[in-house]
Amino acid sequence: MSERVSDRVRRLLVEQPEIVVRFTAAIAPESFHHAVRSNGAVLFLHPVHRDLVDQLRG
Repeated sequence: MSERVSDRVRRLLVEQPEIVVRFTAAIAPESFHHAVRSNGAVLFLHPVHRDLVDQLRG
């Protein structure tokens, strides 16, 4: 897992615990997309990061 992605995910989940996380294979494992919309923030991640998100939100 890319350290850059895991570090960013950790920071975003701490700073924005209400962020919606969507998993999609359309995002490369070493990438992410953070979108801020009028109805809230969304973080798009590759499914390989699901365990990390589950662990942080545990």
